[in-house]
Amino acid sequence: MKIKWKKRRLVILCAAVLVLVFLKSACSQKLAVRYYPIVSDKVEKPVILAVLTDLHSTFYGEDQGELVRTLQSCGPDAVLLVGDIADDEVPHDGTKVLLSAVGDIYPCFYVSGNHEYWSGEEPKIKQMIASYGVRVLEGECALLEVKEQTIQICGVDDPDGYGQKHRYDPEAMAEWENQLARCRQALDRKYFSVLMSHRPELVSYYTHESKDSKPGFDLVTAGHAHGGQVRIPGVLNGLLAPNQGWFPPYAGGRYDLGDTVMIVSRGLCKNLLPRVFNRPELVVVEIVPDET
Repeated sequence: MKIKWKKRRLVILCAAVLVLVFLKSACSQKLAVRYYPIVSDKVEKPVILAVLTDLHSTFYGEDQGELVRTLQSCGPDAVLLVGDIADDEVPHDGTKVLLSAVGDIYPCFYVSGNHEYWSGEEPKIKQMIASYGVRVLEGECALLEVKEQTIQICGVDDPDGYGQKHRYDPEAMAEWENQLARCRQALDRKYFSVLMSHRPELVSYYTHESKDSKPGFDLVTAGHAHGGQVRIPGVLNGLLAPNQGWFPPYAGGRYDLGDTVMIVSRGLCKNLLPRVFNRPELVVVEIVPDET
């Protein structure tokens, strides 16, 4: 009997260890880097864009060391800050430390997210971000000169800046569409174009066959979905995302939309909600020449 009980305890102990190992792996908050190559005949030399979304002022070690070192190792030509870099409940310290480390090193561009508006301090947050040398885009396009070629970086505010929490209202969408239209009017089709927009669920507006029949963008970068919070690799890409609901179609990853590619980052936030098989991520987009 004693031998059987010892064996039983050993089996239970091994099972418990395996469960703990599984949970540790599943709920890992270790920073991931995901690379997405995009082939284009509008560039002659590779261009590397680092995409940071949904930081929510999270810290990655002292002085944002882990995040900054990881970013530097990727060698970006520009950094795109695609909304919710600051937060409405968390102090802005993490945001300021990150911007102080990267704002003077890389060309940086920013668009707002919903949490920055929910803070009630959106103008102050934009001013703070701009003070670090970051270009704040509000329905406009900027030209990025890199490696003797030009990339067009466009950006729109988050529509929650004009409406209610968790929903769009007509006034909100009218202003958002007005910003998007200004970006499209500024497009020069000979340049590779990037649209920074926090919202992946507004995908029907981004493509070449968009609602207003105006030209689309070569690349759209978005966030907001937090990877659908819970993932099962190869089975479920996301369980629940804001403004998309259950089983969100645009939780994170690459989405080919005709001539437009949308990259949705799973974001950098570490919060109380568990991220299951959904590590915080730094997205790196490499635009490479079409050599065919």
